[in-house]
Amino acid sequence: MDNKFTFRIGGVHPADRKLSRDCAIEVLPLPEKVSVSMAQHLGAPAKPVVAPGDRVKTGQVIAEPAGFVSAFVHSPVTGTVTAVASKADLAGKMVMHIDIDVEKDEWAEGIDLTPELVTPLPDDKQLILDRIKAAGVVGLGGATFPTHIKLCPPPGKTAEYLIINGAECEPYLTSDYRMMLERPREILIGAALMQKVLGGPKCIAAVEDNKPEAVESLKDALHFLQLFSKDYENIEIRVLKKKYPQGGEKQLIDAVTGRQVKSMGLPIDAGAVVQNVATSFAVYEAVQKKKPLLTNVLSVTGDCLPPERQHNYLFRIGIPLRYIAQVAGGVPEEAVKIVSGGPMMGKAIANLDATTVKGSSSLLYLSAKQTLRREEGPCIRCGKCAQACPMGLEPFLLKKLAEVGDQQALEQNAVQDCLECGCCQYTCPAYLPLLDTIRIAKADVLNLIKSRPKN
Repeated sequence: MDNKFTFRIGGVHPADRKLSRDCAIEVLPLPEKVSVSMAQHLGAPAKPVVAPGDRVKTGQVIAEPAGFVSAFVHSPVTGTVTAVASKADLAGKMVMHIDIDVEKDEWAEGIDLTPELVTPLPDDKQLILDRIKAAGVVGLGGATFPTHIKLCPPPGKTAEYLIINGAECEPYLTSDYRMMLERPREILIGAALMQKVLGGPKCIAAVEDNKPEAVESLKDALHFLQLFSKDYENIEIRVLKKKYPQGGEKQLIDAVTGRQVKSMGLPIDAGAVVQNVATSFAVYEAVQKKKPLLTNVLSVTGDCLPPERQHNYLFRIGIPLRYIAQVAGGVPEEAVKIVSGGPMMGKAIANLDATTVKGSSSLLYLSAKQTLRREEGPCIRCGKCAQACPMGLEPFLLKKLAEVGDQQALEQNAVQDCLECGCCQYTCPAYLPLLDTIRIAKADVLNLIKSRPKN
C-alpha cells in the first residue's frame, strides 16, 4: 500500500491495541430507564420541550436548539417522561437531563427503518441541510460540533476539499473501523450528500494503513455506487501512514491536502471541511431515511478484558454507562480507571451512573500498570516533547511559563494551539506532567483571549 501520506510535524506511534476490531457491531438491549442529556453537542445545551407526564415516541423531538451553535435532541425510546432535572454527567458536571421510563418501542411517523439502501440523492441542497439540522446531527469524531453549521462556510470561504475522517488513530478504539466494514455504502452516500451541500468539492475518505480491510471495504462500496450514479465520481479513498494524532482535523488536512491551518485558524481557512465516518453515516440516515441521530457505536475494550468480553455496541443515547458495563459482563477487577474515548485524549469517567451521549465512543478499562504515574524527574532538555508535538510547540517551555503564570508569554508561544493530544507527555523520559500543566494554562489563556473587547 502507498503510505506516503501523513502530516509533517511531530506525531508518535503508540501501539494499536485494537483488541475489539474483530467484534461485529451488536445492538445493545434497552434498559428500563434512560436519562437524556441536553449537552449532546458543542455549544449551548438544548432546551427541553417536554415535561414530566408526557408520553414520547422514539425519534420524537424532546429538546430544541437554544442558540446558533446548538442542536435538536430526540427521544431514544418510547415511554413516559418522569423528570426534567439537572444531574451529573460522566465528568461530574451538573447538566439538565430528561428521564424517560422505557416502554415498547414505537417510532415517530415518517422515519424509514427498512434496511434497503437509498442511493439517489435529493437535488435540493437546502432540503439536505434542513434534514441534517432537523435530525440533530453533530460531529462524531470528538468535538460534536453541529453538522449543519459546519456545512455552511462563512461568506468568502469556500470548501475545496471534503475529508471523511476514517483515521481512528487512538489506541483501542474500533467503532469507526467496524462502521467502515459494515456500513461503507451508507458512509459514502452521506459523504456525497455533504459534498452536494458544499458545492461539489473533491471528497477524500482517508484511512490509515493499519486498517487494510476498511480500505478495501470502502473501495468496493465506492465501485458499487459509481455503477448507479455520477454523484460518486469525485470521491477518492486514500491510504495514510499510521501516525498519531492523524485524526486531528489540522493534521488530517495537512496529510491529505498538504495545506496547514494557521494558528487559531479553522479548517475552512485552508479550504477544507472534515467530517468523521460516523457523522457521514448519520447524515445518510438523516437525509435518506429521515432518522434522527439517537444511535452511535461504542467499543467496550481494554487489556483487562478477555477476547470474549470485547464488544462494539450500537447504543442509543441516554443509556447509563453502568448498565452497559453490566451487559458486557461487569467491570473487570483489574480496572482502576474507566475512560470515555481513547487513552491519549479520552476523559476519565467519574460517574458510571452518567449516560451515553451522541459522541460516546468507548468504555475503556485501564489497569494499574497502565495508569501508574512514574516518579517525576528533572527535565534533561532532550527536546523529545518538541519533536513529538504535532503543532510545532515547545511543551517544555510552556510548562515553565505555566508554572510562573506568565500568560502573555504563553499566548506568544501559542499555548492556545495545543491539541491536548498527549504526545509530549507520552515521549517525556523524565515523566513530567506536561499535558496536565499545559491544559490548565491553555484554558486560562483562552479565557483571557475571549474576554478582550472585539474590534
